[in-house]
Amino acid sequence: MTCVVVNDASCLIDLRKGRLLHVLLHLPYRFIVPLPIRESELLDFTPQEWAILDGGGMETYDLPPERMVDVFALKRQHGRLTANDCFCLVTTQCHEGGILLTGDSLLRKVAAEVGIKVHGVLWIIKELIATDVCDDALLIRALKIWKDDATIFLPKSEIERQLRVLQL
Repeated sequence: MTCVVVNDASCLIDLRKGRLLHVLLHLPYRFIVPLPIRESELLDFTPQEWAILDGGGMETYDLPPERMVDVFALKRQHGRLTANDCFCLVTTQCHEGGILLTGDSLLRKVAAEVGIKVHGVLWIIKELIATDVCDDALLIRALKIWKDDATIFLPKSEIERQLRVLQL
């Protein structure tokens, strides 16, 4: 069984900025995006970008109606989470052994509290290195873009560490 990775908006946006969307789906995971995230105004992806993701195997997941109660309960319990955060969390819970891919610190904390494995885009870089599905130059470019982008909140020390590893 292939492990499911549920993508939230922040990671998809960062992967887009790093120009890694086209290689993401070469990893040995089943990538899904919750329907509300896909339709979110935060993801102003072009039809061409969605075509790359859809053609590469990104799935859109619509929560079963009976799981909506879980979304509302989570929102009541953790009022600072956005509705989209709650959709991501419940979607991950719907997939046994699922991984939540997010850069949101509160969502990461809540996911860990409920026993969900959670990673961010720097984990994707590590996975791309480990599986050797793309050139190091592509990863170096992405890391440099992220390092220089003030709207991307990744630990600079980890970006620098990964750049050193790739530039050896």
